[in-house]
Amino acid sequence: MKVLKTLAWIIGIVLFIVIVLILAAPTNLHVERTTEIDAPATIVWNDIVKFEKFNKWNTWKQMDPSAEFTINGDDGTVGAVDNWHGKKIGDGKLQHLELIPYQSIVQKLTFIKPVAAESDVSFRLSEAAGKTKVVWAFTTHYDRPYNILILFMKGALEKDFDQGLNNLKSMAEAEAKGPGTPDGVDVSVKEMDYPATTYAAIRKTVPLSRITDYYRKSMETLSQRAQAAKLQPGVPCSLFFSWDTAGRKTDMASAIPVPEGSKAAGGFEIITLPSARAAYADYYGPYTKIANAHVAVRNFIKDKNRKIVPPAIEMYVTDPQKEKDSSKWLTKVIYFMN
Repeated sequence: MKVLKTLAWIIGIVLFIVIVLILAAPTNLHVERTTEIDAPATIVWNDIVKFEKFNKWNTWKQMDPSAEFTINGDDGTVGAVDNWHGKKIGDGKLQHLELIPYQSIVQKLTFIKPVAAESDVSFRLSEAAGKTKVVWAFTTHYDRPYNILILFMKGALEKDFDQGLNNLKSMAEAEAKGPGTPDGVDVSVKEMDYPATTYAAIRKTVPLSRITDYYRKSMETLSQRAQAAKLQPGVPCSLFFSWDTAGRKTDMASAIPVPEGSKAAGGFEIITLPSARAAYADYYGPYTKIANAHVAVRNFIKDKNRKIVPPAIEMYVTDPQKEKDSSKWLTKVIYFMN
């Protein structure tokens, strides 16, 4: 009988403690961790918004190496979903809800197993002097009595977020350094005498988030008009006259080399660039990582104590419509210098 009374007291005390914890524990949990990365926002953004890259640095993959990850939708765009299934990390999915390029990412995190729950996740990016500050935030709600889990989750999540951001920092900074780094772009930068070139061009200041759409539409129009004017257009290019990181916009032109002496007509202008000394890199790969080639060329010019003279040029040597393997796409990234 005494044993039963003692056991009852122990159970009662434990239940009392649990009830107190349930009543005392918050029902909302917010975790926010920050790091500064020595790399431009263009590189850091790509490493976060692309689930293929995200799965390489977040700690959940490291916790459960055998876990399976699948991506639904167009990776890096609103609506894309990163799904996972693992013995240790359970089942869940992460979905992009809102993307403001190079500034913020809003996501919905859904845990399916072992405990069903939904959480809000966000990344905020801000760039200054070539460095990018990243704030990774997580917010969730648990009704009582499940809110007791919050007491054990906060510290673990902070540790996971800190480790994840350290992994992201290592990846992005390696990519920013360019050649010779584990996650960098395998390019070598060389110098050349760039010849005077005449371009038929459609020029406009566009948001950084709209560069690809603007280039595709304007290049289609430009090609048609240049051919109609019998200008024998050459390899298509983008000319970047300015890159406003703070304002999130660029003054750029979709351009095609045309014979010297060509005249503007049919909605396009003529831009003539004089001969100049230039640094360039032959970049092979998808356009999503071309920012690394730009960094490599800029660093090359900086190391030589030279100054960059706009515009920068991307020359799209390979036609993606003819070559489907993006690893074989050749783009020449060219910067003038003095």
